[in-house]
Amino acid sequence: MSNRMGMLVTGAFDWTDVEFDLSNVNFVTDRDAGERWLSAPRPVCPGRFSDGNEVYVVTRYDAVRSLFTDRRVSNHPPEGVHLDSMRRRGVPEELLKYFDSTIMTMVPEDHRRVRSLIDRAFSARRVRTLRPRIERLVDDLLDQMDAAGEVDLVAEYAHPISTTIICELLGVDDEYRDRWLRWTEAFTTFVRPDPVMLPPALRGMVDTVIRLIGARRAQPGDDLISDLVKASDETEKLDEVELVALVLVLVQAGLDTVRHSISLSLFHLLVHPDQLELVRSQPENTVQAVRELMRYAGPIKMALPRFAVEPIEVDGVTIPEGGQIQLVVGAANNDPQRFTDPRTLDVTRVDNPQLSFAAGDHFCPGASLATAETEIALNKLFARFPGVRLTGDPDEVGPRFLKAVAHLPVRLV
Repeated sequence: MSNRMGMLVTGAFDWTDVEFDLSNVNFVTDRDAGERWLSAPRPVCPGRFSDGNEVYVVTRYDAVRSLFTDRRVSNHPPEGVHLDSMRRRGVPEELLKYFDSTIMTMVPEDHRRVRSLIDRAFSARRVRTLRPRIERLVDDLLDQMDAAGEVDLVAEYAHPISTTIICELLGVDDEYRDRWLRWTEAFTTFVRPDPVMLPPALRGMVDTVIRLIGARRAQPGDDLISDLVKASDETEKLDEVELVALVLVLVQAGLDTVRHSISLSLFHLLVHPDQLELVRSQPENTVQAVRELMRYAGPIKMALPRFAVEPIEVDGVTIPEGGQIQLVVGAANNDPQRFTDPRTLDVTRVDNPQLSFAAGDHFCPGASLATAETEIALNKLFARFPGVRLTGDPDEVGPRFLKAVAHLPVRLV
């Protein structure tokens, strides 16, 4: 049996009828499917990626953790595979070079070269210097809320926090910020994109980044884009295509991850009032609570695809060279072999090596910033409005597998 890339695959699996199908919108928005696939691990099994490609689905904690650091597995796709995936998902031909050159899919030596340029901007020390700005922003947003009316904590809180901080850090001008939300919603890795919305969204993103790079090259500022432009112009660490691709990834990840982290954390605390009270009454422990919220139901359910660089056995299944591997982080984070009573949200959980931000060389550089923004957002909201309560039906406003919380209507008092 061969897959659509012509590579030999194990005869143990039949991909003609699989439940795990990220190319099927009904699957990725099915709450029951999400509960089945994220609530507990299962043996390695066949599935499909959002582009329709065959994948080996890995869900057990030990296996996922091991594959994050296994040198027999690479984020860099086999020749032509990523380009073919982008084409099938509707990325315009002239933009392919920007989405095929990302830090997330580079060979290890290129990844180390580019990663070294951004680590300092997201270091724990840098995040500490950003905390006063995050706190002022959150205070301003809370001041602007209508305490007597209904408030949408996604549109009026989570989104402006995530957008403002990452855009200020990078140097994205105010005029572009609201556009990014529309653009990012059109291009999500694990959901098949709308073929009408995607091309103009991607062109808007790329054109904006190219303009920003040109502006910072002409007049540098105290921001990460200016630093990256300088590195590109004065060293050999970053070429122009890589520069555009890197800024695209940083904006996209900074917006999506933090916005959904804050929204999901708020939702799950609002529907677990005992846990909310623990967070409200013990703000000094909120970082620990955020880690638990990320484990229990964080925004990162799947890791980006990995590829076997040689045949590798995982839980008794031989994945052939070139085989595409889908690590289901959400299931690994709920593995009862690693976590006690994993389907219970426990913000006091201490033993919590959750994998939401990956591990190894590709550990998320923005993890400290995302955690700090979420921590500050929770503490300040609950301190200012301790009686905040959800007004919508949790079943209606809650997440649906890979579709995050879009609206979070609440009363503040």
